[in-house]
Amino acid sequence: MKQGNKNFVLFLLFFASSFLILNSKNYVADAHQIQYQSPKLSCADNTVASLDSLKDIQTYLNCNGFNPGPIDGLSGSRTDGAIKSFQRTVGLTPDGEVGPATKQAMRSYSSATFTFKGSGWGHGVGLSQYGAKGLTELGASFCSNTSSCDSTEVVKYYFADTSVRQLNDISLSSPDIATSNNALWVGLARNAKSINLTTLPSSSPPTLSICQDELPQIVGIQVFLTSRGYDPGTIDGAFGDKTANALKNYQSSVGLPQSGAINDETINRIKSDANSDGPCESEYGPLKINGGATINFIYSNGKCYFNGHPLAPKVSASCNIGISWSDGGRIRVGPREHKHGVLKLRSKNVSSGFHVSLSVNIEKYLYGLAEMPSHWNVKALESQALVGRSYAVYQYLKQNKPSEQTTIDAGLSTSREAYCWCHIGSTASSQYYYGYLKEIAGPNWVQAVNNTSGKVITYDGGYTQSSVVQAFYSSSTGGKTNDNAVGFGSATPWPYLKTVDDPWSVDNRVGNPKAAWSYDFSSYQLSKNILCGDSPCFDAVTDMYVSSVAESGAALEVTIKGFKNGGAKSVTKSGRNIKSQLGFTSHYFKTTSQSDISTLSVGPVTANTTSTSTSSSTSSSGDIPQYATSTSGLNYLSKSGLLNNCNETSSACQAKTITREEAAAIVVVAGQLPLDAPNAYSDDDQSVYQKAINAVPYYGMNKCIGGPFQFQPSEPVFRDQFACMLVVAINAGNTSDLTESSDKYSDDGASKFTSEINLLASTNSIPGCSSISDKFCPSRRISIGEVSYIIDTLVKNSNIPSGVFTANIFQPGWQVAYGEVKDTESTAVSNPNSGNDACVPKNNTTLVINSVLDVQQFLANNGFNPGPIDGQSGPKTKKAVKEFQNTKGLFADGIVGNKTKAAMRAYTGCESANTCQARNNTGAKLDTIADVQTYLANNGFNPGIIDGKMGSYTREAIKAFQRKVGLIPDGTAGARTKAEMKSFTGC
Repeated sequence: MKQGNKNFVLFLLFFASSFLILNSKNYVADAHQIQYQSPKLSCADNTVASLDSLKDIQTYLNCNGFNPGPIDGLSGSRTDGAIKSFQRTVGLTPDGEVGPATKQAMRSYSSATFTFKGSGWGHGVGLSQYGAKGLTELGASFCSNTSSCDSTEVVKYYFADTSVRQLNDISLSSPDIATSNNALWVGLARNAKSINLTTLPSSSPPTLSICQDELPQIVGIQVFLTSRGYDPGTIDGAFGDKTANALKNYQSSVGLPQSGAINDETINRIKSDANSDGPCESEYGPLKINGGATINFIYSNGKCYFNGHPLAPKVSASCNIGISWSDGGRIRVGPREHKHGVLKLRSKNVSSGFHVSLSVNIEKYLYGLAEMPSHWNVKALESQALVGRSYAVYQYLKQNKPSEQTTIDAGLSTSREAYCWCHIGSTASSQYYYGYLKEIAGPNWVQAVNNTSGKVITYDGGYTQSSVVQAFYSSSTGGKTNDNAVGFGSATPWPYLKTVDDPWSVDNRVGNPKAAWSYDFSSYQLSKNILCGDSPCFDAVTDMYVSSVAESGAALEVTIKGFKNGGAKSVTKSGRNIKSQLGFTSHYFKTTSQSDISTLSVGPVTANTTSTSTSSSTSSSGDIPQYATSTSGLNYLSKSGLLNNCNETSSACQAKTITREEAAAIVVVAGQLPLDAPNAYSDDDQSVYQKAINAVPYYGMNKCIGGPFQFQPSEPVFRDQFACMLVVAINAGNTSDLTESSDKYSDDGASKFTSEINLLASTNSIPGCSSISDKFCPSRRISIGEVSYIIDTLVKNSNIPSGVFTANIFQPGWQVAYGEVKDTESTAVSNPNSGNDACVPKNNTTLVINSVLDVQQFLANNGFNPGPIDGQSGPKTKKAVKEFQNTKGLFADGIVGNKTKAAMRAYTGCESANTCQARNNTGAKLDTIADVQTYLANNGFNPGIIDGKMGSYTREAIKAFQRKVGLIPDGTAGARTKAEMKSFTGC
């Protein structure tokens, strides 16, 4: 018993001493809060931080907000998770391994964002395409018609001291280009090993004529006999009985001895007859193939053969081949279709395979030039035709050597033959040639080419070819064009490529999607993309700014500062180089750095078209695109089956573009037109709206839309086209005519349908397209929401009886599943820091408010800034009290009485209207741009119109979403952004 007491006493003494020792070291045991970070932890600058050991890595992660757990140099799940979290943040594969790429990202990591703002698209030299659109739609004081410039005035403005002349009036070094001959060789493919050629249309295919050089004699004879209806059997180079009999029959027909043998007399006669077919690579004439075919031309061991048709020769010969086709037909090669010209394959002086070119007449070449939208106004398109023709003629005169030219070959130098066997390319690096599909894209373009037929831009001075200028052009500028020294880095500015004001390019009313753009980059992204040679210039970028600027506002030089291998570094690059490395659309840009010296005024602006000056006046309000909507109007159209079914929210359904077939159905019903018109088009047999489409030409709506033979039911409709269709349908049908007119818009002068727009404007039914009230945007695609708005307004105005929308004439009706979604932001350009987030209420019920210090503490904790929390009731504290009182509807006297104290204790910071309705996006389809646009519209991030195109409005909506969920706002819907979209609930 004594022993037991002794042990108990010893235990108490041990426990007490242990307790005292622990307290003497100030250790506090807490099972829920364990401090891992050493109080002496030192956080070095990321650019020079040590990353040699695991403990260094843990220290780095802790300093940058990625919790690695204990900083003990030991690998564990928390450290591994922190590494992966960092890797996800900077866009690396989250593998938990700190390799070279992760270390570089760590050195360059910064929470700072570098923002670049700019305008325009392209090099900015010569003609500005959106500038031409603006000048022809809005006019200028230097034009004879100050409300709409003509094409000659446009090109003479952008190309200083030039004239517009006919090619036939110019003494040309190679005059063949001014004739109807197929003089211009357009490069389609280089070093090809095979091509596929298909004759079109399949219902009535053309006859192919294939001329192949260096055919063996017997093969050549067999080709000749086959094309003239004598059957020599298989074209295989073997002289059998069938070939001999066919040759006898030919000899008989031309009065030669019927020997059936090959002799000089027969050969000479064959070549003479073959020559009557016209120029051909083969002295035996072309092989003619009827009935439609898909022919494969194949390169093998320095020679070519073709297959895909029973008449194809079974032997190889030269790769110098010419392919023509009968009038009315066309061929498809790759993505292009060709109606005009001769296809040329050439291997002479080619290093490998063969080059493919199209030999074509200059005017027919212009038909297929796809450099400006075909629906733009004719005057703007005429300007494009003038510069496109001038550019092509300049290249032809520069490359063509008349002394080298033959009836079957272009006159090209050996080096040019080796490069492409062409005078001009077919891609955007020269001019983009798309062929027949451009020719039928809309009537305005072909009309513009014909209106300017044979005309080019000339200059009486140097830097020309036979006085024809090299007519450069680009989509748009930043408000002024560049000279060629700024745009291309040329050593000498050319006299006709001067800097001129171009406010129309970024004018609110012209609809340029690149009038203003912005890009955000992290330090890590910059360090990865800015290269010195093939390697990154920096481990981390700390500052970047425009350090030299051109008269035009374009960035001449950009200075970048940062660290490389632990040392400070500075690099200066050209603005054009930065444009290329960072993927900007132009080098009209500036940064947000305090060191930036750029004078660029980023659009959009409103051009001053009335004064004698051609400079621009900025608009403080800017241009915010608007898309009217009406759920009630949508219900009229959907319930009556006039729209194709849509399973999205009302917002997303109305953001879609309307199709031609839907537009036809709507206007026919709205105008109360009969549905008994005869079938008119060849491509609408599968449309449920065929009867409505038939009414389009019957009642004169074909002037608004559609070609003579094809309607293209699924193509979009432009705003002025729909206005035209609706007015024509109303005035032709049983609905009361629209008679009053009102000219409300300033940008519809170049539209062919101004009168129809003005008729609708008088009813206040056709909405504007912008925050600028006099802007109509005639060439913008019209959305279902805008059409819904028009129909709803016309019904409310009693212009259209609502009863016409009760029947289901074409298909069963449907109704949207959900209503309109409130935008997460007012526009897709601003940052949505507030919206429908669920509110976490604060608990202030036990609040003690006995002093000024208590009041200041409450105000600071609840978002009302009282200034310094010092116990002194100064003006900032009183102002904060008044703000709180106003929020709660109290008398704002700045005095904290009993009512104010009670309101403070009851205050949670949440309002009932701020509760969140969670969305389920787990099954969202995000495969295409249209899918992403639909998602954004469904979730309150306004992408503008759902058209399947990545425009600036859609990109800014993606950035807004990315900011919302904490991603780098780069405007790209990559894998990580799409994963966040699927997990996003809005709460």
